Amino acid sequence: MKAFTRALLPAMISIALSGQVLAQDDCAELEGTPPGMYTTTDEGRTYMSKDDQVVELKAGEAGFADENGVTCIQAPPKFLDWPCSTDAAQSRMFNTYTITDLSDDNPMQEVVDRYFKVPEVLAPIPNWIDGEYHAVFNYKDIIQFHSPEYWYFPNPDRPIMSSPKRPRSLQIALFVGTNQVLIDNNMLEALRKDLGSDDVPVTFIFNDSNTVPISYFGTNVSLEEVLKAFKERGIKVADVPMWWLGDFALQPTIEEFEMFFDIPPLEEISPEKQAKLKADLEEHGFTRKPIIVNMMSESGTMAVDQPERVRMAASMGMTNIPTSLFFIEPDMVLARCGPGTPTGTSGVSGATTPVGGANVPINTPVLPPLPETGVSDS
Repeated sequence: MKAFTRALLPAMISIALSGQVLAQDDCAELEGTPPGMYTTTDEGRTYMSKDDQVVELKAGEAGFADENGVTCIQAPPKFLDWPCSTDAAQSRMFNTYTITDLSDDNPMQEVVDRYFKVPEVLAPIPNWIDGEYHAVFNYKDIIQFHSPEYWYFPNPDRPIMSSPKRPRSLQIALFVGTNQVLIDNNMLEALRKDLGSDDVPVTFIFNDSNTVPISYFGTNVSLEEVLKAFKERGIKVADVPMWWLGDFALQPTIEEFEMFFDIPPLEEISPEKQAKLKADLEEHGFTRKPIIVNMMSESGTMAVDQPERVRMAASMGMTNIPTSLFFIEPDMVLARCGPGTPTGTSGVSGATTPVGGANVPINTPVLPPLPETGVSDS
């Protein structure tokens, strides 16, 4: 399957560059549900091709293919809304409202209050990666929620505004489980300078009730601490915005990677692979991609995606490895439908309340104590 995927990708790129790519205005309006292949896109891009015809589907769009060709479709059949139309999805999701429902007094505070008191979230959810956002807010309204807390780090070797792929809108992350509002401090001042204005496009990130920012664990967080919180209390760390531009959540030590994963010795890596890994790390470091660690709730285990790259980094004298985390939960498919309380969890709960971000005093919940593990040097 890996070989097939690698062979298919260049062909698809070639077709997309040379063939006919349909615009959304050309999408068909199907009558009923004719037999054929239907596809939807949750995030990123999907390409459907037949002969010299190519359909590009962005997030939220759908396509159809049969013996006559391929096309995007204007009104997808209701069954394509699976699993979001199921009772399981609807029962986990928070209530919603639209931007027009907000008052003019302090709309940003109202967004926060509605999330923490009800909770309910703004809909529809904008596709931040494609430059969409909820609304434009002034700096003075944004800065009221300033705090030193954070949910990710941009790679220090890559200026955060250096890539045109990074959207020019500010993310503000809300954590209903800990009653925290976190401004993306990495982006705020850079965006003001880039836009030349104090009016900044804002995208609110409404996190599931069992999600916390990585700063919840303190400055020297380890993989072991995060895994223990996930296994024992179902607590997961918020996604970084753009791991493919080097964003990461934590920097475990080489020793910690060796403790939990099968990191091969250098002599077991072929000379050709060593040369390739070394050249990439020398030129790019981890600015194009961190190491990714998957944490699985059912097995309570972890998996690392590039153990050979970790070994090569260690041989080059790197002691801490930028790492992004993915959490595999039983209802992760349903989570695509919108924020809520995951199946089998009750949000963040416990006995102590560490210092957090901008805390909303109403109904402030209590948080679990930090796991009793040793502190790493990460």
